[in-house]
Amino acid sequence: MNRRLWLGLAVSLALVGAVTAALSRAPWDPDETRYLVVARELVEAGNPLLLTFNGTPYPDKPPLFFWLLAPAVALLGATSTLAAVLPSLVALPLFAAAVARLGRTAGLEAGTSRLGALLAATALLPALLAAACRMDLPFAVLTALALDRLVALAADDDSHRRRDHLLLWLWLGLGVMTKGPVALALPLGAAALVAVRDPGPLRRALAGPGPLLAVALVAAWLVPAGLAAGRGWVLEIVVNQTAGRMASSFAHREPWWYHLATVPATLLPWSPAVLAGLAATLSRHRRAPTPVLLLAAYPVVTLVLLSLVSGKTLLYPLPLFAPACLVAARWLIAAPSGPARRAAVAAGASAMLLVGCGLAIVVAPRPDMALRPAAAALLCASVAAPAAAALITVRRLDRSIAALALAAPCLLAVGLQTLVGPFDRMLSLAPFGAALARLEPDQALPGIAYGKLQPGFVLFSGRRFELLDEPAALARALGNGRAVAINVKEARRLESEHGLRLPVAAELPYRHTTILLLRSP
Repeated sequence: MNRRLWLGLAVSLALVGAVTAALSRAPWDPDETRYLVVARELVEAGNPLLLTFNGTPYPDKPPLFFWLLAPAVALLGATSTLAAVLPSLVALPLFAAAVARLGRTAGLEAGTSRLGALLAATALLPALLAAACRMDLPFAVLTALALDRLVALAADDDSHRRRDHLLLWLWLGLGVMTKGPVALALPLGAAALVAVRDPGPLRRALAGPGPLLAVALVAAWLVPAGLAAGRGWVLEIVVNQTAGRMASSFAHREPWWYHLATVPATLLPWSPAVLAGLAATLSRHRRAPTPVLLLAAYPVVTLVLLSLVSGKTLLYPLPLFAPACLVAARWLIAAPSGPARRAAVAAGASAMLLVGCGLAIVVAPRPDMALRPAAAALLCASVAAPAAAALITVRRLDRSIAALALAAPCLLAVGLQTLVGPFDRMLSLAPFGAALARLEPDQALPGIAYGKLQPGFVLFSGRRFELLDEPAALARALGNGRAVAINVKEARRLESEHGLRLPVAAELPYRHTTILLLRSP
């Protein structure tokens, strides 16, 4: 079995699992529903430059991901989970292709480049993100393409240097339009680290009109959007969402070592091979070719920079997967010690076995999951079979890698389908829209929420919402016969502190709480 076929099978399995899961669940609060609302309003408003949520300017994210999401929403509908995950579904094979191209640009053989693409596409995090409405996988494609052109600038060939320089900054500009200035920091930080030995890549990246191209690209959106939205919106998206998140994040605050602990888990089953490959390459940095050294420096710089940022999630380090997996593939093929390579693959297979079995053991007894024993056993077997095959065939390195490469997407394909029902019951507010329509069938009226506006309220009701934060305003709304959405904890507080008698018309479970719909008779 050749590596091109392994890659095709693994990516296809991940895509089938993602599509099957998407067709059997609703969009989940808060992120997926929020992004779908923004994309729906983008389609309805007809103004692609200014994103809005609930009719007000949305300053949390740049627009490129929503531009990609909007056609799917226009075609399939805003409440379609398939529309929500379509950008990620398209991004997964593009990510694999970008990794393979990056390997070839770095001077790796075609087989090694394909192996690196296989590792990158079948690690747990990328395979999982194919089933999610997130901008991280499309962003990883752009960062891989930008690193590809940076690596090209490290070569001695001058024939396409100007083109590579402009393409580098085109991809960087599009990266900024997807997730902000972090798109610039990661590749330029890697080039700065490599500049200690070879300043060529950094100098060639900065010398030329490329930075102006990226600035012009971002300004073509930011300036007219800022004029339309006002100074407060510009301050929020330019300062608070960048420097503010770095210095003192208002969400996802984690300790500095968070990514050091989580990246090895999200890189499974390849994290042992990645760690060994990075250690081998960096220990011989004086002899490593500059393109390969850039590949090894990029994950190090990414971890350091992201560890300095106060806000952290499992998803943020995804851009390091492309170069790290290429370094691992190079080590797996070229390492002088066969036992060391087999030990790394065996360690990854063992970890995958523990993940599959541990997930089934932890999830099955949870009452909120309501997972039957047969489903828990299927969840365990979905990863146990390929991982066990990898352990059995570990003396035949190619066969063990092929078996293990199917383990992660197999776990997710079966695991997502097994868990999608329980998670859908916890995270979907689709029943809210139906309940509100029964209480207030007039879609022309705005909805009313007290205390907090869940994005699912807007998505599944198809209307805008007025947010109340004063008990008197709540009493007036109920007195006018309006239906009001409120968290059960907030309702209890209002009853105990203000003596309000709140008429409950419907109770809708959501995560670890309940959303109440109130309406006076």
